[in-house]
Amino acid sequence: MRHFYERLIESGKPKMSAQIAVMRKVILLAHSLYKNNEEYDETKYLNFI
Repeated sequence: MRHFYERLIESGKPKMSAQIAVMRKVILLAHSLYKNNEEYDETKYLNFI
């Protein structure tokens, strides 16, 4: 998530907005994992880096 945060900061987002975007991404990821009864797999969910 650090890369996502840094990318947002580099593109001109305020730090607070970037932090909220990261928190939202984490919450959505956690909900998706819970809903589908899956384990976290870094290679699957962080392919955009």
